[in-house]
Order: sequence, then C-alpha cells, then structure tokens
Amino acid sequence: MNVKKLLCALLALAMVLSAAALAETDDLQAQLEAANARIAELEAQVELYKPYYDNQIVAEYGDGKIVWRDDAMKEYEAAASAYAQYGMNIDDYADQIKQSILESLTQSAVLADKAAELGLDQVDEETLAGLREEAQKTFDNYVDRYVENYRDSFDAQGLSEEEGRQQIIQSLEASGLTLDVLTQQMVDSYVDEQLHNKVTEDVEVSDEEVRAKYDAMVADDQEHYTSDTSYNSDRNSGATIAWNPEGYRAVKHVLIKFDDEQEANYSDLQSTLTSLNDELAALDAPAEASEEDAEASEEDAEATEAPQPTPEPRSREQIQADIGKVAAEIEALYSQLLPKAQEVIDAFNGGADFESLIEQYNEDPGMTQEPTATVGYAVSADSTVWDPAFTEGAMSIEAVGQISEPVYGQNGIHVIWYMDDIPAGAVPFEDIADAVKEEALSDKISQTYDDQVQAWMEEAAPVYHLDRF
Repeated sequence: MNVKKLLCALLALAMVLSAAALAETDDLQAQLEAANARIAELEAQVELYKPYYDNQIVAEYGDGKIVWRDDAMKEYEAAASAYAQYGMNIDDYADQIKQSILESLTQSAVLADKAAELGLDQVDEETLAGLREEAQKTFDNYVDRYVENYRDSFDAQGLSEEEGRQQIIQSLEASGLTLDVLTQQMVDSYVDEQLHNKVTEDVEVSDEEVRAKYDAMVADDQEHYTSDTSYNSDRNSGATIAWNPEGYRAVKHVLIKFDDEQEANYSDLQSTLTSLNDELAALDAPAEASEEDAEASEEDAEATEAPQPTPEPRSREQIQADIGKVAAEIEALYSQLLPKAQEVIDAFNGGADFESLIEQYNEDPGMTQEPTATVGYAVSADSTVWDPAFTEGAMSIEAVGQISEPVYGQNGIHVIWYMDDIPAGAVPFEDIADAVKEEALSDKISQTYDDQVQAWMEEAAPVYHLDRF
C-alpha cells in the first residue's frame, strides 16, 4: 500500500469514527472539530513516517507498484558473495550492478503482473506436483554433491554419512537454499515459460525470411571461419555450418591410448627431452653477454661472499647422447601399444569396416559422441587445434577411404581413416534448409518476445532510485 492509499484509508477511518460520534450527540460543531483534529494528527503521522517509507522503495513502476530495498539488497549481497569467490571487490562495479539489479527486479515484477493479468500464474495440482518432484531431485543432487565432497571431513569428525547429510541440509537451509525456495523458483520459471509461449504462439517464418537467414549464416561463417579454432569449435559442438573453408578433410580414427602409468612416464620423458633440446640450443646461442648482463654479473659477484664457479657446459655429443636415450624410452612406450594398433590395421586391410573397428578398439570419446561420431574431425594442413602429429598423420593419407600408418601422438597411437573431403564454400541451401528454418524461427521468437517485454517496460515507465540502494 503506497502513501496515498494509506492516507486515504486513515482519513476514511477518521470519517467513520466521526459519523458514529455524530449519531450519538447533537454537538455537531464539537464533533467536527474533534474529527478534524484527528485527521490532522493522522496526516502529521503520515508525513512523519513518509521519508522512512520512501527510503525503502528503490523502484516504482506502473500504477503505484514498487520494488522494495530489502529485496534488492538480497540480490546485491548474493552478487557480492559471488565476486568475492573470484577475489574481486564488488564496490568497484557497485553502481552498474545496482542498476542492473533494479532493472532485473522491476522487469520480473512487470512480467509477473502480466502473467497474472492473463491468468497464466495459476498452476494446476498435477503440474505443481511435478515441479515439486523436480525441486526435490535438484535439492537431493545438491546435498549428494556436497556429501561426496566433504566425505573425508565427516570421517575425520567421526560423523556417519547420515549425520553429515543432515549437517549439509542444515547448512544449505541456513544459506537460504531450501526445498520450498527451489520449488518456488521452478514455479516462477514455469509461469515465465507460459508467458513466453503465449506471446510467441503465433510466430511463423516465411520462405523469404528463411532464405535471408541462410544468406546471413553464409556471410557470417565466411567471416569467422578464417580461424581453425572457431571452425572446429562450431563443427564439433553441432552448430549448423553454412560455409566451409578451403583444404579440409573429414577423418575418423582409432586411438590406442596410454594408460595412466604410461601417460605419466611419457609426460616426464617429454619434459626431459624439452630440457635437453633447450640445453643443446644454448650451445648455439651467442657467447658474448650484453653490457647490462655483464654489469649485473659484476654486481652479483660483489654481493656474494663466496661466488660459486660456473659449471662448464656439456658437450654437444653428451647432450645428443642423452636425447637419444630419452627418444629410445619414448619409442619403447609406443612399442607397448603398437601390437593393438597393428591389429586395427590388419583388420582394415582384411576388409573390416572402419566404423566397426572404432567400436571395438577406439579409446577417444569423440568418436562415440555426436556430432563427431557421425561427421568426424575436420583437419587441414594448417590446423592448430589438433596434436601436430595427428594433423600430419591425417594429411599424409593419399586418398579417401584409406588409413594412415600408426601415428605416434601425445595420447598414444592413432590409426586414422580418411573419411571424405569437405567441399569448400557455401553449403547448398537444400542440405541445411530444415536447420536454417529452425534457427530463423528461434531468432524471430526471441525477437518477438523481447519486443513485447520492451513494450511492457515502456508502458510501466519505471523510475529507479539508485540513491536509496
């Protein structure tokens, strides 16, 4: 109830009291004076408390609708906590965040009012039961995850799993994450979804709009797919590709992977090999130090009471001998995987379908997860997203349908199958028409809803009181 409505209510109450008094006495003038005095008293109280009342309002919209400061502060405190987890001080962005919170809360309130106006806020018992069940599952998942993370801590405290679970539940509820809160959030999301669906239920796209979307996608892909990373990221995530860059081929592979121990050994050997190559390169570096380096060396010598003699660099032959030893150890690791890789090659040469070999031997999840399970990996001579050994091996295959020799990579041995060439340029419209139409419709639905929300917000004409926040 805003101040005007409160004042009216108080005045009405005073008038009722006055009328009752008048009915019992003939002293009209006295009673009128008493009523006026009471009205004046109430008006004075309203004026007294009005600044305090106003200070609790951080946004106003529509016909006397408001957003309370306490609600905004809860959002701000949650944001401050999130910033602190990343080592950031929210005070550096306070005004922007407060403005964003006020706009978000006001928009949520406007949409809730519209949903109620359209009768979309009424949730039937069956739907509500389903939302409660979903909320319960979500809450249980939160608890399960925390229990798993803190299991060692519970053991150290001598708590049983059930005792630890109850401790987690109490902690979550103390922080405001309760089953009732989750249920209400899901109800609110459901109502929001109903409002969205109501606004956009009649949205359709014409053939001209779909074609325009296709042309825009081709132009956008052509601009952004100069980067191998962007192209492969979109392709591997299942995005609709409307334009392919030059020089790509689609490949699949069987990965014979290092086990954990082999992987650790490989990592250590590669680190040693890098150090040895750096040592070898240092022999070819200029022997003369810069003037600044020389001065720094003199200062260090003066500051050191007992300077240690600089060890003589090892000879090229010594370093190369060590490099050879490390390379032999790396080769020995690959030799442990080679028999299985050879099985794959022999089976393929014997007529086995490569897809069946993937199913039988492969240890790369990308070959069993869509979309790459179907479309494979896109590789070009200039690819940067793949292990260089994999790229080189994929590009070494002479013809579509053939496989590579065993490729020694960072994760093990690859046997790569040259699946197909990827035609450069625009993908024919007919090949992706359904996907383009779906994206065009999705875009139009989003735009239609956004436009309606914007119209509602303009109608509500919100006023934000950032100074009270």
